[in-house]
Amino acid sequence: MRAVEIIPSPSALMQSLRGLGYSPETALADLVDNSIAAGATSIEIQIDWNEGLPEAAVLNNGRGLDQAGIAGAMCFGGGGPSTKRGPDDLGRFGLGLKTASLSQALRMTIASRVNGVGVALAWDVDEVISSGRWHANIPDRLPDSALSAHFEVLTSGTLIIWQRMDSNGGMFGLDKISFFKKIENIRAHFAMVFHRFLGGDARRISLAVNGRPVRAWDPFQRRHPATITMQTEHLRLKDESVAVTPYVLPHRDRFTNEAEHEEAGGFGGWSERQGFYVYRGKRLVVAGGWLGLGGTRSWTREESSRLARISVDLPLTLDRDWQLDVRKSIARPPGSLRARLTAIGAACRGRAREVFAWRGGRVRHPSAELSNPMWLAEHNAGKITYRIDRKHPALMALSASCGEKAGLLEAVLVLVERSVPVERIWLDVSEGEDVRPIAFNDSEVARIAPQLAKLLAELPGEEPPRLRLDRLLEHLPAGQTALRTSVLELLEA
Repeated sequence: MRAVEIIPSPSALMQSLRGLGYSPETALADLVDNSIAAGATSIEIQIDWNEGLPEAAVLNNGRGLDQAGIAGAMCFGGGGPSTKRGPDDLGRFGLGLKTASLSQALRMTIASRVNGVGVALAWDVDEVISSGRWHANIPDRLPDSALSAHFEVLTSGTLIIWQRMDSNGGMFGLDKISFFKKIENIRAHFAMVFHRFLGGDARRISLAVNGRPVRAWDPFQRRHPATITMQTEHLRLKDESVAVTPYVLPHRDRFTNEAEHEEAGGFGGWSERQGFYVYRGKRLVVAGGWLGLGGTRSWTREESSRLARISVDLPLTLDRDWQLDVRKSIARPPGSLRARLTAIGAACRGRAREVFAWRGGRVRHPSAELSNPMWLAEHNAGKITYRIDRKHPALMALSASCGEKAGLLEAVLVLVERSVPVERIWLDVSEGEDVRPIAFNDSEVARIAPQLAKLLAELPGEEPPRLRLDRLLEHLPAGQTALRTSVLELLEA
């Protein structure tokens, strides 16, 4: 059988490969991946406004490349996805360096040093298109860059420079304020994607953008005392283990202040960041979302599940099974794991819903022997109704003090139960409105504290006043220190 060699058009293929959909942050993250694979411990990124003609550079102190190595790195495809990779090699298709760089800029220069000897090559999109040939240039000197001088003093390392960044990427055409806002988004993206390398359980690296170190952002807030860590499961696939750990993050009332709560929400906010976090070689690939899981109807990002985040750790050998894409931003679970992942996700979402609904306190159904929240959720014939608990100690004491007028209290409670604007509250929350209980101000504390002290004194039982007060305030918003202190002072007077 005869064969015909079909050589792709350099100009057409170059232009097509520029359109893979990289954002500036995902493109730069690909270059950070290469730096980690090269054994770098220090990675510097410089992104310059350059009077509206932006340029960028990435420098690492990794192993570096010789002449043959740098030519191989410039070759589209490289070793390909079948290449056996080490535990720190975050590559996959052999396209990342080229497609990521050329998605953002018309000219890419890569320079590298080994044992103090430097080599360099450059792709120029316009030249490839005009010549129709896969010719890379050997530059006479490196382009001017803030990192070029740092590169010259390295014994080993690699420098990549982007020039003529155009509208194909996401940095060209921005005004100066938007440009630097975009840089902050890039920093936040790195803090999330590489958090295990910046301060977690992987090999440590230092990563700086425009001279400022990037600090790790833990999606699971594992150091927060109110974070719930559920049981880790190890799912087997092709003699490999996929570790899955669900977390339920704290309710906003459990954070010290609004700034701490906003930071915990992460890049994109709380609703965007819920769901599965898929890691490949300690590097975050998917940062939230529900992976198309959910049974007959796929789950969507909902307010009630915003506190649910699930870590999934993949070995490098399962790339094909999880359908990892070129940009390393999409993964799809294999069919054999979908049922178990759905069950894990449902359990985490259910637990998150309880924390979301009850501000981190414990939800109580009528049959449960827990603490005494003021509200009960009753399930009947597929419907949920919300009732005020008539057995709450405060209501029992108040009802007893009403004597013959206890029926009036019951009538008022029924009116309150029937008039809770559930639909309006849900609509406001789903539209991003800041709906939450309001903390007591000083005038309210002065007005309410004497009445609470009197009520506590009338509660039945032998519990100490402090314990009674804690039980009474348990399900109120955090930050009621002034009210608690004032009531205790009145009780002990």
